[in-house]
Formats: sequence, C-alpha cells, structure tokens
Amino acid sequence: MLMSRSGCKKIAAEVGGIGVAGSVLDDADVAKAVNTAIEAFGRLDAAVFGAGRHSEVMKNFDLPTPPAATRDSFGYDPKYQRDIFDIPWPAWHDDFEMMVLAPMRLAKAALPHLVASGNGSFVAISGIEAAQPRVPFPLGPTRLALQGFIKLLADRYGPDGVRFNSIAPGLMESAETEFHPEWATTVPLGRVGKNSEIGDAIAFLVSDASSYITGQCLTADGGVNRPLGL
Repeated sequence: MLMSRSGCKKIAAEVGGIGVAGSVLDDADVAKAVNTAIEAFGRLDAAVFGAGRHSEVMKNFDLPTPPAATRDSFGYDPKYQRDIFDIPWPAWHDDFEMMVLAPMRLAKAALPHLVASGNGSFVAISGIEAAQPRVPFPLGPTRLALQGFIKLLADRYGPDGVRFNSIAPGLMESAETEFHPEWATTVPLGRVGKNSEIGDAIAFLVSDASSYITGQCLTADGGVNRPLGL
C-alpha cells in the first residue's frame, strides 16, 4: 500500500502485481483491493498491512533538535519531557485511525478468503515504539493498541486456520536516517535496517515456515529493544 498512484504502478510493474487506487481508511476501497486480488488470482493466502503516513501526533509534537544518539536507544532524556497534553485530540484520533482501525478494516475484508484458503496469514507493520513508549516518540500507545488487536484476532480466528502476526521495524533506511547517520550508533548492529529485510520478515510470517507462529510481534530492529519484549 503506497501513498501515490505512480509509486503503486511502479511497484506493481516490478513485481508483476496489480495496483489498486484507494484509501485504507475507506471500507469500500479496502474491499475493492481484496476483491481485485481474488478476481486476479482466484484466492487469497495472505494479507499484509503496511500503509502509513507522517503522524499528526508528531506534527503537533515537534522537537527543536533530534534526540541525542546514544546506545541506550533514545532512552529517558529530561530535555525532551514535552507535555503530552499539548497534542490535540484530533491528532490522536488520526493516528489511531491509520495505525489501528485501518489494519482492522483490511483484516475484516480479507478474513473470509483467508479462512477459505485453509492456512491464511495476516501481517501488520507496527513499530518498536510499542515495546517502550518514549516521550520523544509518542507513537507507542497506538502501536501497542495494534499489538493488542493482533493478539485478539489470533485468539479468535486461530481455530479457523488463520494466523495473525505483526512486525516491529526499528530505524530503517529513509531520507531521515540518511540525514542523521549518527542515529545508527544507537543500533547494536551498527547500521539502520534495509527495507528488503522487513520484506524478508514478512515473507517468513506468511510462509509455511512460520505455520506454528501466531499472535506474535517479530521485532526487526538490529537489537535496539533487546532488553524488552512485546
């Protein structure tokens, strides 16, 4: 799921897929995407939610400078004790809509087909903020809510043969991490993650190699949150 039609067409051409224009916040558009896949391939074995956008929460929580890059993984820093209640309610609603309700919309639309496949798998992209919410990055609560729904869905639909898992990426290659190469010093592996590595993690979770794994969050962060569990 991409933010632009041109990007969608480009990726579809590269992988031999099909692009569908729409919004992950609209039930009809999500259903259209699922039905398009069914019409093209005859079945649906896996569904992956990977949409996102710049958070309204972060827009309303602007930091004057980036947090110091330390090996304690952007831990407690008194300089960044901003007032959480400076963030307006609509910003929280916006983030919850994108990171929690949108994945649920896809899960609802895909579920009958995943059940019919006999071994369906659903994967949502979360974030390492869910493991330990931090003031400089106040996105943890919505990511944690997503984790809760993943566990709930795994519990309810496991008997139907459908697995639900999530992936929590850490610092990934992007224009922002390229601009701040010092952030890589917070990662035990000494580098930011490659997007292809998250793709490999997704491939594992939708494959038979993970057939006994459900209700879990696979952390792919180079060891940043190694002391913590999800």
